[in-house]
Amino acid sequence: MPKVIGMLDKIIQDLTEKQWSFQPGAISPAELRLMAPLFEGDFQPARVGKKGERQRVEEIRGDWISWIDVLDPPAEIQAQIKLLNELKTQVNQNLFLGLKDFECHLAKYPIGSFYKRHIDRHAKESSRALTYIFYLHQDWKKEDGGELVIYQRSGEKIATITPESGSLVTFISDDFPHEVLSSRRERRSMTGWMHTQIIN
Repeated sequence: MPKVIGMLDKIIQDLTEKQWSFQPGAISPAELRLMAPLFEGDFQPARVGKKGERQRVEEIRGDWISWIDVLDPPAEIQAQIKLLNELKTQVNQNLFLGLKDFECHLAKYPIGSFYKRHIDRHAKESSRALTYIFYLHQDWKKEDGGELVIYQRSGEKIATITPESGSLVTFISDDFPHEVLSSRRERRSMTGWMHTQIIN
């Protein structure tokens, strides 16, 4: 618990000062090994576009996803769902974002796939306020690629983040365009958003 509290404090500090945070070691190697079978299940091709018009465009986005019921998550990720609930509470108490709910999915990027620059809250009707990404692959090396690149809205690059195994990235959804670079190994994550409206 002290480690979790310390990590939450650091995330809040980072979000307050620069609106994004990178926390290595949020998930242990032993936990990552237990999570590996989750990526052997049924995944669907990720799509782009507005609701009702979504389609698969691999020139933009090449990942495959599997949605998680956050009210009844697999045992392997229950600790992370608990952490997200605690993070939601801390963000509301310190940043006053009015977060009410969150959603997430598992994502895997086959070798050579990517996700071009985009923003997570691009429509006025979107209630996404905070983006989070847990990296669930094992033994990731810098030469494996798959970096997350974060930009200012002006286009200035502000961070290139190696998706270290077990690390956690969070950022304000409306503030930062970002992209996923291609990798030389299958890249795995649990990705989602905290919302200012109830979505479940």
